[in-house]
Amino acid sequence: MHRAAVKALRTTLQCTAWGLRSSRRGPSTALSKLTKQNFSTSRHLSSSTSPIRPRPHVLGEPLRSSMYIRRTSFALVSVLVGYGAWYSYNGTNTDAVVRSYSKARTATGADAVPTRSVLVIGADELHTGTFVGEGPISKATGSDGQMVVEMLSPDQATQKLRKMEESYFVNRGRGVVRYDVNQLPSNSPIEDDHVEKIVEMKGAGAARDWMFWGVFDGHSGWATSAKLRQALVSVVGGELNETYKAANGMAPAPEAVDAAIKAGFLRLDDEIVHHSVQKVLQAKNKMLAAEMLAPAYSGSCALLSFYDSDSKLLRVACTGDSRAVLGRKSASGKWTATPLSVDQTGSNPDEAARVRKQHPGEEPVRNGRILGGLEPSRAFGDASYKWTREIVESLSPQFFGRPPKLLLKTPPYVTAEPVVTTTKIEPEKGDFVVMATDGLWEMLTNEEVVGLVGKWIESQASSTGNQQFNSVWNRLFGSKGELPVEESKHSQADDPDGQRSPEALLRRRGLSPAKDRFVVQDKNVATHIVRNALGGSNQEQVSALLTLPSPTSRRYRDDLTVQVIFFGNGEKNGEIVLNKEATADSKTALPSRDLRTAVTMVVFDHHEYLTEEEKRLKEDRNRVKYWKKWGPYVAERQWATVREDYSADGDAWSHFPHDHARSRTYRWGEDGIAGVCDTHGLQNIAFAFWNEKDPFLKERLFGLSNPQGNHGESIKEAHFHLDNTPHSYMKYLYKYPQRAFPYEDLLKENAKRTKEDSEYQILDTGVFDDDRYWDIFIETAKEDDDPDELLFRVTAWNRGPEPAPLHIIPHVWFRNTWSWGRESQDKKPSLGYHDENLVKSNHHSLGDRYFLLSPSPGVGPSGQDVQPELLFTENDTNVDLLYGGKNEQPYVKDAFHRYIVDGEKGAVNPAKTGTKSAAWYSFNEAGGVNPGECAVVRFRISKRGDNFLDEEEFDDMIEKKREEADGFYYHISPLPMADDLRNIQRQAFAGMMWCKQHYLFIWEEWANGDPSQPPPPACRKGIRNSAWRHLHCDDILSMPDSWEYPFFAAWDTSFHCITLAMIDPDFAKKQLDLFTREWYCHPNGQLPAYEWNFGDVNPPVHAWATFRVFKIERKLYGRQDLDFLERVFQKLLMNFTWWVNRKDVDGKNVFEGGFLGLDNIGLFNRSEPLPTGGTLEQADSTGWMAFYCLNMLNIALELAKHRRIYEDIATKFFEHFILISDAMTWRMGQKDEQSLWNEQDGFYYDAISWGGPWIQQLPVRSLVGLIPLYATLTLEPELINRLPSFKRRVEWFINNRSDVAERTMHSIAKRGKGNRILLSLVSKDRLVKILERMLDEDEFFSPHGIRSLSKYHKDHPYSMEVNGQMFRVGYVPGDSDSGLFGGNSNWRGPIWLCVNFLLVESLQRFYLYFGQELQVECPVGSGDMMHLGHVSEEIQHRLQHLFARGDDGRRSINGGSDILDFDPNWRDYLWFYEFFDGDNGRGLGATHQCGWTGLIARMIHDTGINCRLPQTPRTPSVGMSHYFDDILHRHVGGAQTPRSPVMSMSPNMPRLRRSSTTRSIAARSDFDTNDLNGYDDEADGSFPARKGSVAYPGMSAGDADRLRERQEADSHLHTYITQKLEKVRLEQAADGYGEGEEFEAHASD
Repeated sequence: MHRAAVKALRTTLQCTAWGLRSSRRGPSTALSKLTKQNFSTSRHLSSSTSPIRPRPHVLGEPLRSSMYIRRTSFALVSVLVGYGAWYSYNGTNTDAVVRSYSKARTATGADAVPTRSVLVIGADELHTGTFVGEGPISKATGSDGQMVVEMLSPDQATQKLRKMEESYFVNRGRGVVRYDVNQLPSNSPIEDDHVEKIVEMKGAGAARDWMFWGVFDGHSGWATSAKLRQALVSVVGGELNETYKAANGMAPAPEAVDAAIKAGFLRLDDEIVHHSVQKVLQAKNKMLAAEMLAPAYSGSCALLSFYDSDSKLLRVACTGDSRAVLGRKSASGKWTATPLSVDQTGSNPDEAARVRKQHPGEEPVRNGRILGGLEPSRAFGDASYKWTREIVESLSPQFFGRPPKLLLKTPPYVTAEPVVTTTKIEPEKGDFVVMATDGLWEMLTNEEVVGLVGKWIESQASSTGNQQFNSVWNRLFGSKGELPVEESKHSQADDPDGQRSPEALLRRRGLSPAKDRFVVQDKNVATHIVRNALGGSNQEQVSALLTLPSPTSRRYRDDLTVQVIFFGNGEKNGEIVLNKEATADSKTALPSRDLRTAVTMVVFDHHEYLTEEEKRLKEDRNRVKYWKKWGPYVAERQWATVREDYSADGDAWSHFPHDHARSRTYRWGEDGIAGVCDTHGLQNIAFAFWNEKDPFLKERLFGLSNPQGNHGESIKEAHFHLDNTPHSYMKYLYKYPQRAFPYEDLLKENAKRTKEDSEYQILDTGVFDDDRYWDIFIETAKEDDDPDELLFRVTAWNRGPEPAPLHIIPHVWFRNTWSWGRESQDKKPSLGYHDENLVKSNHHSLGDRYFLLSPSPGVGPSGQDVQPELLFTENDTNVDLLYGGKNEQPYVKDAFHRYIVDGEKGAVNPAKTGTKSAAWYSFNEAGGVNPGECAVVRFRISKRGDNFLDEEEFDDMIEKKREEADGFYYHISPLPMADDLRNIQRQAFAGMMWCKQHYLFIWEEWANGDPSQPPPPACRKGIRNSAWRHLHCDDILSMPDSWEYPFFAAWDTSFHCITLAMIDPDFAKKQLDLFTREWYCHPNGQLPAYEWNFGDVNPPVHAWATFRVFKIERKLYGRQDLDFLERVFQKLLMNFTWWVNRKDVDGKNVFEGGFLGLDNIGLFNRSEPLPTGGTLEQADSTGWMAFYCLNMLNIALELAKHRRIYEDIATKFFEHFILISDAMTWRMGQKDEQSLWNEQDGFYYDAISWGGPWIQQLPVRSLVGLIPLYATLTLEPELINRLPSFKRRVEWFINNRSDVAERTMHSIAKRGKGNRILLSLVSKDRLVKILERMLDEDEFFSPHGIRSLSKYHKDHPYSMEVNGQMFRVGYVPGDSDSGLFGGNSNWRGPIWLCVNFLLVESLQRFYLYFGQELQVECPVGSGDMMHLGHVSEEIQHRLQHLFARGDDGRRSINGGSDILDFDPNWRDYLWFYEFFDGDNGRGLGATHQCGWTGLIARMIHDTGINCRLPQTPRTPSVGMSHYFDDILHRHVGGAQTPRSPVMSMSPNMPRLRRSSTTRSIAARSDFDTNDLNGYDDEADGSFPARKGSVAYPGMSAGDADRLRERQEADSHLHTYITQKLEKVRLEQAADGYGEGEEFEAHASD
């Protein structure tokens, strides 16, 4: 922090103007020297009415900067008048390049000349003047160091001044009525920071508020001040809390309170300065050093106020030279200014004496600075004044190369210990406090600041502003004239205590201290103070100081941060309300539990900036525009689903096979490739292709049915979900072979293979050999302002060595709703030819829409464009082909296949009308598309009947939407991480979006058939789902997999919602809400499982997901949806009751449950009666129910904070959990009985029970024994104390159910980390024993996560013979060797992300209780001891290594495939498998299981920043460069991360082709290496400047405003990144892990 010198801004003087020779050529006029003309003026900037007086001045007289030499009297300001246009100030040699530009005019009429005010900035002086001419003013600096910038107008200056203002009404009736804040940067980014926090404290007496305000003046960077903003209040608050608790309900001694504040300051500074260096020296990692040492190397002053509403005492703690001043009315009626802090600098005699006393024999204070360098004598950070010479020397060679200071001998020379003052506030008298960084006090005196506030109060009291606030002030002061201020007791010279007056500085500025220079024109009092500090009524000076760009502005003013707190007794409703009229438009209320925000955006640094996609989500949420009306809701497989099964035996796979799909109409949905439809699946758009080799069109993805595959159903295609926002931009890649698709080969070879063999995949067929395939990229985008305007672009790249033909056939059709006798024929939709390349569609609910196609550039020597041929038919079944019957009309569903492939010209409707249409593009001239070139198809679905498509605008819009997608996802995960991880996360997010699907199922219509169709077999109703008659589904749902599982699964959906909540929390909440609604949830309370058997039992994870989504939304988006939480909780009460009644029939609190989603994990089929007789008591089922109990308890406690009635239900779940926990060990209450816990093995097992104490354990070490770990929860003591009824009941239970408490509630008596209470199924001893097995790499601990079955069973399988039949469980790390549950999933060894995710969270919750006290060996046998936080992190890192590249360039999921790992056209695309091989991590099962496997995106978000990857190409510049140069290098138009290959194409790739019909022949460019497909990927990975994303000539005012908003958001994002990195650093330095704020209810939320 260098103090900004206050420069003189005075015009004088004699200046020189150059005459300019005019020319009739106008804009091309050149500047030319003419004879010098000398004249004199004197215009004082502080007064617009000053007379103009001649004053001699010698040109060339040197002017020195006052930045370092304060004795310089003033700088000179001249008036520069110039003619011409594009002006670069270059001394006496000036040239002009003129461009068209106009602002103001110096004359009227056609010959009027535009003029503007300019500021000429020299090395030591400023000039203001008028610029005459057109064109932008260059900001280039000339050789003489001067540059010219256009002066801000008064309105622009006010806009900049108000940009960061905030104001809040505090309607809590506890002594504070309002506070205002504003900041004005001089540094870029601003080094100041601030914090405001109100905490409600509840104890034995009445509730009170602790209110904190802080300003932090950073220097040498912003990292320290940002850290203080994040942590100081929490640390000090914790110390105060301990002090108040130690007083046992009495008021603590004043000295104790002061000591607590000081202890908090010193503790945090110790973490910043000393803990960080310890970690860095141990790790010896430069990246870690950059993260951890930034706040230590920089520094910050701190001024923190603490107001206790009960005692009305205000304590001000000051470290450094920021200042607090109290304004109070005296008996005389005047305002008095009382400083509440003392500037602590080397210029303060007391401070200088203190420092000298601590360092005898040295001269630690030189020229008023510590060691001659640092002005503040107390500060946070500034480690170079606190570290020993040995530490500095050890850091220098390894990291930053900074040598120790020459005078450094006996550090520390600087301390963070504050000076604390205490003041009794009198709210009834209208006291106020002004807190500000030193930049303000250099420009205004204490009395002036207090007087300015008083004058503002008088103005507000007489205005028509906020009546609530004004009524308080009118009651206190009335409306008076000029408000006097008591004279200062000190002279205008510097005070002896170091609090300096700015009088000398004012004189140097040429400003009069007269009060008439002050004005009142702002609603925010902090803004009002800052304006008057800059010049007040002298608008020219205000504009000049605000025009100065950084870093030049630092010569003239410092960063300014001002807080004003008004005390009083106002309205009392418990709320904190945003004062909108005194808050900048870009600001919204800070997220807190008392202030409900209604925004949908990611919040950084308490700054809420909506990316373009977030703005659309907000409009959709508020029902302004229906942005989600159209999305990727078309299934990838509709055939062979239960909904389409009308068979007598329930064999869905055989009833509707793949071969029927092209000819047979679906009843309940549609499918297609990269399909898009409306939210009810009425109108669909998808794509078909033909390579002239296949026997039929590629209209849908191919795969094997369950009976055809050796491991069940399996897709046999190569496609990737590359990008998707919800849903303005979508990108899909389909790899289409140029050879004949190997349908028969895939069928026959898989039929030969056994369950011990691996699956035969499409890559195994050789169809992609020699790169003979197409990369077909399909992109969909929406217009800026209209969600009904859909743009589609298909770009097909020939990757092969020879020209190849390709036919691209986009389809638009209606789902058949007219053939079932449930809709009148007049509502039948239609599609028909409307104009050339234009199809019109009509639907009774969707209205008229148009399908507009653009000709495509040709691929052959003729140069002719490819014109689409429009085809029409009906979406009706080809009864003749399939069943030998007669078609009611000749044009049926498979017409396009017959027309294009078979050449059957009569197949399509010559009348060009129907319910299904297509556009046939043939790229086959001269053999087709050349190698390395592409075919492009563009079309639009619109409500407009335009008959022309501008391809350039079309492509620009798609590129813009891609950029907006970059920005959207970057804002979700802005922290630095490896490029590869960011790419993985982005594709995982995309997969979550592409797996959305319109799901239609109405049981009544499905079971009984349709009026116009033959009735289904009567026996069909009894086959499945007969008890689910109430089901009526017509919604967009998140599917587990887009092809293999095109139906919902209840527990899968819960996991989906964790990742979905990061992108679109409203959609995530809707999913969870739907399953509890009456048209899904059974009347008995059961949630539907999945369509093959809705009555099956899935693990009860719905409550967990509900609370997690609630917490994620609150943390990431700054709002809490209590209505959602309460609504779902009420329905889950019914579901919980169903579980208790149906799965604990005997009331023992030990549960059965069936297969519980774990398919073949057990010895027996757990969904069927046991062959042994008896019942299966399941450790996992009981663990799940305990887990369910605790999540319901968590939700109840959260709701109880707002509605006390929920304390009762919280008590119920607390007691029920304790009883389950007891039964898990003591089934019948007898201590000598055997239960589910095996003490010898240290593990939980399932057990067969024959009643009473007779049970037999089944010693299979599987996830069944790990799931009890899920049931753990920590309770904050503050939360319990806040809920007295719940607290009393807990205490009663301990005292009155001692039999249970003694056995299971060991943690109640013993408190853990943070004085938390632990509720857990497992004791500490059992936890350690289970972890010994779980973390053993020869058992559960794989290099890629936790296995589902212990590897111990590889050599020790468990078997049991029952009635001559042998049942056996062994370790099977890969595909299943069993046919249980279809045989397409395996829980006997592979790794599943969903259960790993819950284990990770459980370990984190245990860590919240045990802290570093509990450490275990990880892995077992390694000798490495870790606390449980680090163990959870280690598991997450191993899971990330499934996807991330290793040192050898391979991804584990690819199973050693060279093409997937190394081919440049494959290696960056990923499949998200259902589960993974327990030994090598190879992907298994469904390939697009972006449901729970999408959880990897969340793990990367949480731990990707410190994931130890063996190959990290480059740390994104946005994450790290700011540590070294304070510049955020992120392009404002998109995410400045190294470009993921998903979002880019090859640098050698030609630009997209455009047809000659939409551009002139001369302008047509089919191959341009300078325009790389619209991308321009530079070597350094940075983004190019694109139209619409950066400033460019002709930019509209709206674009410029949006650009400024983005730039401000970047600054706050910069701060956010720093805070998060610093949090990681402090957590690692302190105890190595976070506080799990998403896992539990907190009193302070």
